[in-house]
Amino acid sequence: MVGILLAFSVALTPTEVLQKVDSVATVPHSVGILEETIVTTSGSKRTFRIKYFTKDNMDKQLMVYLYPEPVAGTSFLIVGDNVWAYFPETGRTRKIASHARRGKVMGSDFTYEDLSTTTYGKKFKPVSMKTTENAYILELVPRKNTHISYSKIVMTVDKSTFVPTKIDFYRKDDGKPYKTLYQSDIEVIDGIPTPKTITMVNNLTGGKTVMKIVSIDYKSPIEDRFFTLEGMRGALEK
Repeated sequence: MVGILLAFSVALTPTEVLQKVDSVATVPHSVGILEETIVTTSGSKRTFRIKYFTKDNMDKQLMVYLYPEPVAGTSFLIVGDNVWAYFPETGRTRKIASHARRGKVMGSDFTYEDLSTTTYGKKFKPVSMKTTENAYILELVPRKNTHISYSKIVMTVDKSTFVPTKIDFYRKDDGKPYKTLYQSDIEVIDGIPTPKTITMVNNLTGGKTVMKIVSIDYKSPIEDRFFTLEGMRGALEK
């Protein structure tokens, strides 16, 4: 009886689970290298190498493409819900309009909207939760006055790390998920559970984008100058 009462006393609500998911995902700052491979429906592949910086609990992000040579220096700056792109071949920086944030980033299966959603609790609220032996399964819908393209998401959360191992994204009137995100190869780095492989699958086309963390540093502080329009243009020189 005591064991049963204890189990009930520590049971988490859907809101508490989502809060834990967001707390694990938001780190004070980080810098690292990503290898991104886009696999098309036909099976052809394109691979990019990206240096990324984050600060202020992921509210600020900078992605700078290092490879291949034709796209080296191309940068994307995200501050809150605002996104800017810099293309070195033209030397121009442009802000991504709200209606364009559903577009693919460099042809990948990630959208600007996906990259700017770093904490799900800000934009989604839980409406139901199922529990299995090893996972919480949350159904989330957009909060009122939140402009987002997904009508709901279903998130499978690992109980031991609170890292979502699978997220299904639905659009309006979809009976099946439009896209599915998988996070695997979870490693605790500096006390932070870190998925080293992140895969976004387009369930309609069969294409996918795989991001692998080559290196990551959670300890070194990142200067604010990286997260400015000037900083994104000169990030490769720093």
